[in-house]
Amino acid sequence: MCTRNRVRLSLAGLASLLLFACGEDQASDSPDTGTPDTDLVADADPSDVDTSDADEDADVDPLDALPQRPWPIEARGHFGIGYSYTKIRYVPRGDGEEEREIFISIWYPTLDTEGYEGRYLNSINAPGVLRDPTPAIDPDEPAPLMVFSHGNGSFSVQSYFFAEYLTSHGYVVIAPDHKGNTFGDTGGAVRLESTVYRPQDVSAILDWVEALPEDHALYGTISPSKIALSGHSLGGFTTLATTGATLDMEAVNTGCANDTISNRICEIFENDQNAIFEEGFLDTRFKASIPMTPAGAEVYVPGTSSIEIPTLMWTASRDLTLPNALEGDPLWEAMEGEQHRRIDITNGGHFTFSNLCELLGDAVDDFQEDGCSPTNMGYEEAYHVINAYSMAFLRLQLDGDTSYEAMLDGEDPLSDQLLFDRHE
Repeated sequence: MCTRNRVRLSLAGLASLLLFACGEDQASDSPDTGTPDTDLVADADPSDVDTSDADEDADVDPLDALPQRPWPIEARGHFGIGYSYTKIRYVPRGDGEEEREIFISIWYPTLDTEGYEGRYLNSINAPGVLRDPTPAIDPDEPAPLMVFSHGNGSFSVQSYFFAEYLTSHGYVVIAPDHKGNTFGDTGGAVRLESTVYRPQDVSAILDWVEALPEDHALYGTISPSKIALSGHSLGGFTTLATTGATLDMEAVNTGCANDTISNRICEIFENDQNAIFEEGFLDTRFKASIPMTPAGAEVYVPGTSSIEIPTLMWTASRDLTLPNALEGDPLWEAMEGEQHRRIDITNGGHFTFSNLCELLGDAVDDFQEDGCSPTNMGYEEAYHVINAYSMAFLRLQLDGDTSYEAMLDGEDPLSDQLLFDRHE
């Protein structure tokens, strides 16, 4: 991953930018026309597109000049990256007719090389990312969609390394700011009251995509048969819930009453919305999922056995926030079916799956101890393996490309810090 001109932030700086980013003004459909802080640097390389013939013949589609696909997964693809930030509204279950408004980050492929420079949350420089450029998606070959759910007290762009990589390979990526559980809402504290809305937020994104008006730039560009879901930490909980994990409310109530389930988890079920959890959040429009260090073993074991869509679970052996012994292992062991796979980063920590190590450096002790230490896998290597193996899984499950099965089984691994497992 290119890290040129990225901003390294102090905790105070992160707090201020996130509080600012949660403001309504940030969701304007018009790009920021202020003076840019950096020159545009293209990570993905749209210059690989040979437009010489297109200049001579206006009818030539520049998409035809791209290198032949599929592109190698060990590197970025050949699309440039467009970014937009907007808001959507929907009426969730449990609130009567009260409307819920959430902000969403959208990445999509482009061939534009000039335009407004993207800046995440108006404070994080995004080299090679353009704000609201022209999409480059063949309507005869709609793009796959990845929805990404951030962790507790985080924000939609927390794992932009993953979103940018997927977009460079032709994906549209949409990530919500889960209202009530962003940094601006919680200040980084663990507050789980909004957990009932998180799965509904990601389903609302699919509803929004399906209802796009004809004059929207992304209208008709997303394939309904190639939709995946990923999420980190509490976003992993969201991913499991939305893809079919079931919850036994009687057992949960008993566990909370007997103190066999942690108070932190029991807080989720104190808002008179338990019937919604018991009904579940399964959205069959998602065809594959990639939970990263997911939470939820106390309530979703053995319920992960009900997940049927192919799932790639990422975990980290040195995760201190959600240790494998308490979370990753039981969630994985309860799953059933050979369509599921697990990759563990033996030297990774909880924040290995986000850009927080890169952005915050040594500013936050908890991060340093849980993925950002010099003794952990370096973040650039982590981005590389997470991206490549996730794409291998998506190529297998969404495209039916079986050439990646051996790779996903651990053949010729990209790092000696990986453990592979598969349900038989």
